Amino acid sequence: MTPTEKAAYADRAQSLGLSLGQFFREAGAVYAHRSAQDEARILAEAEALEAALRQLELSTSRTEQALDAALAEVRAALGAQP
Repeated sequence: MTPTEKAAYADRAQSLGLSLGQFFREAGAVYAHRSAQDEARILAEAEALEAALRQLELSTSRTEQALDAALAEVRAALGAQP
């Protein structure tokens, strides 16, 4: 950390009535807690995305089957025309 950064942190710690060490301990605790929350959120979002992708794959497969059936009917109808 640069002397300028250290001075800024020291000023902020003093404005909060904390020692510089206590300021960093509390900041680290908040960061660690926030990181755990972020990890839980990211995991939940990844699980939701995987579920959505599975649903999209299923929907795409059903759509392809329906289109294949419709195309077969069109071909049959065109082949039956005089």
